[in-house]
Amino acid sequence: MPYAYTNRCGETHYFRRVATKKGGFRYYITKDPEAEGLIEEVPEGFEVVEYPYEGRVVIRKKAPVWVSEKEIDIVRQAMERHSPVQDFIITAEEGKIEIHISQFSHYFEGLYPTAEEAKELYSEDVNKWKRYDWIMTFEIMDREKRSFRVVRKASVRYLAVPIDEGKGLEALANKYCYHVGRESLLQFWIPGEDW
Repeated sequence: MPYAYTNRCGETHYFRRVATKKGGFRYYITKDPEAEGLIEEVPEGFEVVEYPYEGRVVIRKKAPVWVSEKEIDIVRQAMERHSPVQDFIITAEEGKIEIHISQFSHYFEGLYPTAEEAKELYSEDVNKWKRYDWIMTFEIMDREKRSFRVVRKASVRYLAVPIDEGKGLEALANKYCYHVGRESLLQFWIPGEDW
C-alpha cells in the first residue's frame, strides 16, 4: 500500500521517489494512486507537513523542534480558556509555537464559529477553501532558561511586531491569547508599551 496523506481540504496526496543523477532521491507529490515509484512510508529524516494557511502539503527534510509538547499544550490550553476564537491551528517548528486562526475568526466579523459551525454557515465544502491566518507566535529566546518572546501579526508595513518577553510561557500565553481574535491585540505595538 502506498503511503497517503489526506489534508483538511479532503485531498489525498501520494509521494513519488525519483532517483537523481547524483545517486540520491527526490520526492514529489502526486494525487495519482497509480503513479510509478510511490513510497510506502515516509523516509527516515523526512516529514510530511500540511501548511495551515491553505492546507498545502509538502514532503521535506524533518525540521528541528526546540519546544516541548508540554509548551505547545500550554499555548493550546490558553487559547481554549481565554480567546473567543474556537477554530484555530497551532504549529511548532524550531523554537516557535505559532497560532493560526480561521478566516472567520477575526474581531471585525464578530463571529467565532467552530469548524463544524463554519460548515453549517458556509457549506459542507468550506474546508476546500477556508484559510487559517497566522496571528501570533511564542518564540523561544533562550533554550536553557526557557524564556520566550511574543510576536503578533501586524500589517503590510510591519509583518510582525514583538510585544513582550519573559521566562514564564504560561503567564505570557494566558496574557496574550486572551487578545487573539479581539481588537485589543492591535494595542500592543512596542514591547512593554501600549500603542
